[in-house]
Amino acid sequence: MDHPRAAEVDHLLTLLRQSPALALRQLDSNAWWAGAGSLAAETMADNPGLPESEWALEVRAFRTLLIEIGEALQAKGAANPGIGSWLLAFNNWNASEV
Repeated sequence: MDHPRAAEVDHLLTLLRQSPALALRQLDSNAWWAGAGSLAAETMADNPGLPESEWALEVRAFRTLLIEIGEALQAKGAANPGIGSWLLAFNNWNASEV
């Protein structure tokens, strides 16, 4: 994937196999959930030139993935305060097809 954060996410996949607890801490970090600059904020990135319908599907799939990750983190007792706000926004945006 050609994205500045792709290597970070790829590293997390390796880390999940080697140290699940450390991977969960990284998933619960500000880098993923704390406002501008977070991975969650990447769902608001500008369309890089894809057809609008394709871009909308990509963004919706990304939001849905982050919803699943955020809900799983909350079920495990995640503490990052940004998770709840992002989950609310993602669910509302997906429901209204924004």
